[in-house]
Amino acid sequence: MNILDVCAYLGLAAVGTATVNMVLGLLIALRYSPVRLWPHRRINIFVLHRWTAYLVLLLIVLHPCVLLLRNTIHFGLGDVLLPLWSPVQPTLNTLGAVGLYGLLIVIVTSVFRLRMARPLWKKLHLLVFPAFVFVFIHSMLSDPQLSNNKVDFLDGGKLFIDLCGAIALFTSAARVRLRGQGFRAQARGTLDSPLSSGGSEAGSAQG
Repeated sequence: MNILDVCAYLGLAAVGTATVNMVLGLLIALRYSPVRLWPHRRINIFVLHRWTAYLVLLLIVLHPCVLLLRNTIHFGLGDVLLPLWSPVQPTLNTLGAVGLYGLLIVIVTSVFRLRMARPLWKKLHLLVFPAFVFVFIHSMLSDPQLSNNKVDFLDGGKLFIDLCGAIALFTSAARVRLRGQGFRAQARGTLDSPLSSGGSEAGSAQG
């Protein structure tokens, strides 16, 4: 395993963790309760959401930083922080950097959210969606070997990114669909289903 392999694996781990973080965030927004619904266990999804965000940030930072250790194509610190003029794939690297900075804004403002006006914090928190899009485009179109060859979209890593993108798109569509009611209405609907009421009526009749 060489430096480029480590860089690629860190990028894939970042995309996967970002997808998990986005799903957790959407579940929180939709008032999902792991106690009332599956898996019927006390799981603090708020804590999971926060720590997966920190992990995503760490992975995204490490992803380009390992390139500083490579000698054949030299990446300087400026190429990592502002990759507009990076030696390879400057446009795609810039998209990845924009995603990183967008996520950084989301995490920092979330840490200090109690000191901010809630409407402002909610607007800044929405930056997570374009940040994910930028990271997704960077991950899909960039060549992990930095050879400027044609991208193999059937590569295992690219298929994994496709899967993460599909999950993020599906969960985002579900949020739009359930907006305003969330999972609480669904849970109440389950409790008030005809089968439940029928059982109650049968019990009353027997009594």
